[in-house]
Amino acid sequence: MATERGAARPDRRTRVALWLRRPGSWVEIAAWAALAAFVVWTIGPALIGHGTFLNTGLLTRYTPWGESLRSMANSTNILNSDTIDTVAPQTSLLTGLAHEGVFAAWNPYVAGGAELGGIPDSGAWSPLSLPWWILPLAYAPGVVKLLEIVVVTVGMSLLLRRWGVPRAGWAVAALVYSSCGFMVAWSNWPQTRVAAFIPLLFWAIDRAAVELRARDVIAVAVPVASMLLGGFPAIVGYALFIGGLFFLARTIVAHRRWLPVALSGVIAIGGILFGLLLSAWQLVPFAINATNLVDFSGRGQSGPNGLGTPPLVSAWVPDISFLQSTGAAWGIRNPVEEYSYLGIAAVVLIAAAVLVRPAGAVGAPGDDLVRRRAHGVVAITAALLALTVVIVYLGGPVLSAVRELPVFDSNPIGRARVAVLFLAAVMAGVGFGRLAQPENLRDELVRFRAAGPLRRTGRILAVAAVLFVAVGVGLQTLLALDPVPEQYVHRTKLELLAVGVLGVVTVVLVAVVWLFRSRVWATVASIGVVALVAVPAIVATQPWWPIASTSTFYPTTPAIKYLEEHVSDQDRYATTGSAMLPGSSSYFRIRETTGHAFQTSEWKDLMRAVDPDTYPTATYLSFEPNRIPELVDSGILDRVSTKYLVADPSAPLAGTAEAGAAQTKWADLTDDDPSVESASHTGPVNGITFTGPPAPTTSANGMTLTVAVVEDGSGTTLASTSSWVPGLGGPRNVALQGSTIPASTSWHVRITVTGQDKLVPIGTDDSGHAVMSLTRPDAGDGVTVVHTGDATIYERSGAVDRVRWASDQVVERTGTARVRALEDQSLPDDTVVLSAPTEHTADPDGTARITLQGDDVNSTVAKVDATAGGWVVVSDSLQRPGWTATVDGAATKLVAADDAGGAVWVPAGSHTVVLRYAVPGATTGALLSGASVVIAVLVTVLVTVFTRRRRKRVRGAGQEASAPTP
Repeated sequence: MATERGAARPDRRTRVALWLRRPGSWVEIAAWAALAAFVVWTIGPALIGHGTFLNTGLLTRYTPWGESLRSMANSTNILNSDTIDTVAPQTSLLTGLAHEGVFAAWNPYVAGGAELGGIPDSGAWSPLSLPWWILPLAYAPGVVKLLEIVVVTVGMSLLLRRWGVPRAGWAVAALVYSSCGFMVAWSNWPQTRVAAFIPLLFWAIDRAAVELRARDVIAVAVPVASMLLGGFPAIVGYALFIGGLFFLARTIVAHRRWLPVALSGVIAIGGILFGLLLSAWQLVPFAINATNLVDFSGRGQSGPNGLGTPPLVSAWVPDISFLQSTGAAWGIRNPVEEYSYLGIAAVVLIAAAVLVRPAGAVGAPGDDLVRRRAHGVVAITAALLALTVVIVYLGGPVLSAVRELPVFDSNPIGRARVAVLFLAAVMAGVGFGRLAQPENLRDELVRFRAAGPLRRTGRILAVAAVLFVAVGVGLQTLLALDPVPEQYVHRTKLELLAVGVLGVVTVVLVAVVWLFRSRVWATVASIGVVALVAVPAIVATQPWWPIASTSTFYPTTPAIKYLEEHVSDQDRYATTGSAMLPGSSSYFRIRETTGHAFQTSEWKDLMRAVDPDTYPTATYLSFEPNRIPELVDSGILDRVSTKYLVADPSAPLAGTAEAGAAQTKWADLTDDDPSVESASHTGPVNGITFTGPPAPTTSANGMTLTVAVVEDGSGTTLASTSSWVPGLGGPRNVALQGSTIPASTSWHVRITVTGQDKLVPIGTDDSGHAVMSLTRPDAGDGVTVVHTGDATIYERSGAVDRVRWASDQVVERTGTARVRALEDQSLPDDTVVLSAPTEHTADPDGTARITLQGDDVNSTVAKVDATAGGWVVVSDSLQRPGWTATVDGAATKLVAADDAGGAVWVPAGSHTVVLRYAVPGATTGALLSGASVVIAVLVTVLVTVFTRRRRKRVRGAGQEASAPTP
């Protein structure tokens, strides 16, 4: 028998040869090859080490990296700076410290300090973030994106396999979803790491709805937990909302009896709860943090208006309201928030999913479970797709009702487009699967004539729905042309023409498969459809996913090196404009006053008092460069230990300006004659402002601007700075380290430009001297220019230590009064502003010596030797749960001080003061997660043992029954 079975079953080589002879196999090969080609042509170079998938090429636009990188080439994506100023720096800090054996619950380097490892905001705890923990940092982002595509592919394959869709459709669904606008535009944010699990979530939900097996509690829980750990719970909320509707429809259609419907509901809800428990170690701290820090009032959807027509049309015309990711945009939102690409071929495939029936759909053999798995899935998915399009894009009463629901009420509706694009990708996969094994149209027409009224009505409605959508696509496209600016109309019309041609060709190819019985023609046409899906997807995605040179991955520049050497544990620096890319301090581990992170209301109040125009978003903090003259003298910045201020080399100068002579002529600087000199001046100087070319003048490789202060007579260079610039035009500020030049010293300025490939005119007076205004240092303000070139750095000598001694105190009960007191420059450095009266009063005659010990990011340890009782004041952002204090190991109260900071009472003598951050709710969350895992393991073991014993008893009873009687 064994020999006969072996002979009857062909070997592997034979089976492969037979499979390749089937025309459908080549369609399947083409579909999977298209998915592989998408990976190779978009992230392939990053995967083989030829660059990084993180868009650090964008750093060339920012101070101080522009000087070091000296690149005239702009990144093709200027919209994802968040990923390089907060997401990657925070992740690198968390994983880097983990390699050093430290769990970084707290990030002390940004905005006075912020939560880090105890909450999922950075996305580092997502299973897809594993590469960040084990691979080189520059290489990790590309592997993360690859894992996202792999997880999407696995999820789509499992889901569509349940529905009986041929394997070719799995690959197309994965390709369409991986290249959709949401998954492309949000890459390197946590959002896509969460959204990648949506196909797996729907597979698990579908199992729970249909199979009625208790083990599907785990199937649901795993993707739910993985998504929650990904760091963007809004996507989880959207997925569960749509998934809940999908579940209800699926279980009702599959069972049609209330008892199995209720049982499936118990399984699904149990899975969601189990997923919540599995991720509780992060969710509980996240909930506490969000309650205390996140202001949801301005983040939600307002009004009944959805994204509108142009974002919807970008599903098939990617540049309808912006030029990809390069910056030019005429929509009302950031393109990242509305880009909805699917591809015109995918839109046609959605129609094919509705119109084309799979071969053998009627009368197909199979058990009841197989039938229930596929029954009604296309209709349900299509209905949900229509509903989500209305909610997200068209708006109206449906959106008005939905936006009152949790998650929807605290997030802009544009992020819910992930649900639209997922459902569309599923439908496209189903559509292509039906092309791979279609029922011929002529056969269907025969059945249609013999069908009953109900089936005929259904098919007529399906055709009418497709025609309605086709007309809608055309009308929406025409409406989307209206907002296009005149200079982009011609370009957009050409793109529309190209999209129209692709759409017509796709329709023709689908018709060939549907109408003709020739397997060869069907194979060729199906492969053509695959190409029409893949090639435009690659073309549309590549500008959004630039591969940056690894040399751009956070290089250290002279300005950064200066800050690393001079900013101690007692100091901070602050940024103006986009200098230093606020938040990148987490990567370089330098304490920063500004930054990109969630911040307490107290810290925000202080920063708004410094600059009312800061916070362009709720989490982004940097100061306006035009306020530099005021920033250098800010009492609040003194109180939060801001010793250094970083600015662009051409930013406004700190000090008092002195007007120069009027510009009457021009000196044309060339390679042969690159310099022009000013008239003589005397005394200290912080910088100059000269008149550059009347029109922007650039050079192919940029230019080097050198400004030197040269002593008259001796020719000694008193101060000099050199900066690489892509071009010059109009007035140009140049900071100089000349504050110590004696008042009696006579000098002149030499302006030199090299590297130009055309004339560079510099404004002069009638005598040919360069005209310029001077900025003098203000006497007694303690502000000094300490670094120039790639960035301008000011030192502010009035900044107090981050951890200091206060021998006096004042009490201000309101936030407004506290801010006003801290702004007052007359407030002594050794006076602390308390938020409420205490039982302690500092001795004004007391003094203390404070020495910081250790470098643990989660704590501040100070050795204090005090002659009398007083306060140890810490100017970190401490007004949040999690911070505790001890003196000599005994717990003590940490009181609110200087509005955002904290203070600890210390009696006379030698003491050790420790302020420590512990993740609030971490213990509770860990116990919940641990207990849920233990219970799940115990239940699994018990069920397994019980099942095996039952099978053994049944097997034994069967053997007894079959035994011959004597």
